[in-house]
Amino acid sequence: MTTEIYTASVLQYIPVFYIIWSDDLLSASEINVAENAISEDSSLTLADKKLLKSWLDVNNPPKDSVLKSWKQLITNSGVKLVEHNTYPLTAFSEKVATHYQGEIPFNECIKNIEVNLGIQPNHYNHLFDVQIDLDPKSAQYSAKQIDSILKGEHAQTIDQFRSTLNDPIFSWQIRRNKEDFRQHVLEQVKFLAQKGYGAMAYSEDYGGTDNMEGYAHIFENMIWADGSLAIKFGVQFGLFGGSIQKLGTKKHHNTYLANAGKASLLGCFAMTETGHGSNVRGIKTTATYNKEKDTIVIHTPGRNDNKEYIGNALHSQMASVFAQLIVNGKNEGVHAILVPLRNNAHELL
Repeated sequence: MTTEIYTASVLQYIPVFYIIWSDDLLSASEINVAENAISEDSSLTLADKKLLKSWLDVNNPPKDSVLKSWKQLITNSGVKLVEHNTYPLTAFSEKVATHYQGEIPFNECIKNIEVNLGIQPNHYNHLFDVQIDLDPKSAQYSAKQIDSILKGEHAQTIDQFRSTLNDPIFSWQIRRNKEDFRQHVLEQVKFLAQKGYGAMAYSEDYGGTDNMEGYAHIFENMIWADGSLAIKFGVQFGLFGGSIQKLGTKKHHNTYLANAGKASLLGCFAMTETGHGSNVRGIKTTATYNKEKDTIVIHTPGRNDNKEYIGNALHSQMASVFAQLIVNGKNEGVHAILVPLRNNAHELL
């Protein structure tokens, strides 16, 4: 099959059709978006539109010989995919058609297919030759200057934290034993707590500097040490400590917050449930207040209502448990309840 049987307008659609048929599956969304674009494309004749729409028939897909001819047509054009174009697929299609038929204008309808189907170069760059262009202007950019801009007013805080991460305790190595690795990450968390980073977002009364923005910035930089550290640090000081800070009263602050920030009170965050995910409004765990005994009874009513994905659970003495609060027979909505998990000997209660 040669390019002579295709008009210039149809040629532009060949790379698009080659991509959407490359997985041997044409979805309803692909058909809908492509048909709409073809119908609105004024550069196509009625015969062009009929041909293109025939290629959208899932009951009569293009034969392998046709797909191979499309691939050959694209390859023989010598055009390469340039990923950093604003609309890579549309620009690629335009250049392929231009190679065979002369200068062809940018096609907005093909752009709409590219945009509405969310087609990205990583979806199809394995299908075509890719052109890697190094922008000559890239040498004008300084990583140090960009870093300085991104740090902004928090430069001093970030630089100090990065220096802290140079301590040998953060020297990364593969630890095959899970228990040893877990303990090592805990020691890293405690180390950062001693340096004041755990309580950073808390007020001065509870060992912090009331610097939530700074806390967010050092948290972003923590990933350079270890992703597991970032998770455990975030659970201890952000989720557990943060729930005390933001959802607790002064009584809770005075009793627990400073110790949470120092990591002398280790906690976890019990919100997500097996059957309800993180749909907080729909959680089933209940916290029923007993006025006579002045106690709260935490209850998991069903097998799928148990708490799931509780970070820091094995080291925690306390959990911030999210539950439906029942008072005097009335559901007062979701509240966070601090529930002791272990005693000072780290024995389960």
